[in-house]
Amino acid sequence: MKVNKVYKVYRPMRVWFRDMLKLFNDIFNPGQSTHWYIRVLEQVSTEKEKKKIIANIKKTAEQRIKVYESN
Repeated sequence: MKVNKVYKVYRPMRVWFRDMLKLFNDIFNPGQSTHWYIRVLEQVSTEKEKKKIIANIKKTAEQRIKVYESN
C-alpha cells in the first residue's frame, strides 16, 4: 500500500520577504506596532562617547517600554 505524505515547502525568499515586511511595518507604522527600533552609531572615538550613547539607549528604553503587571 502506498502512503502519500504532504510536506510543506519553505521558500527562503518568502520568509525573508515576510520578515522585511514586518520590519517596514514596524518602522513606518509605529502606532500599530509592538516593536520599535533605535539607530545607533557603531564606531566611536572615545570611551566617554560610548558611555554617553549607552546611557541614552537606557533612558529611551525606560521611557518606551511599558510593564503590565497582572498580579
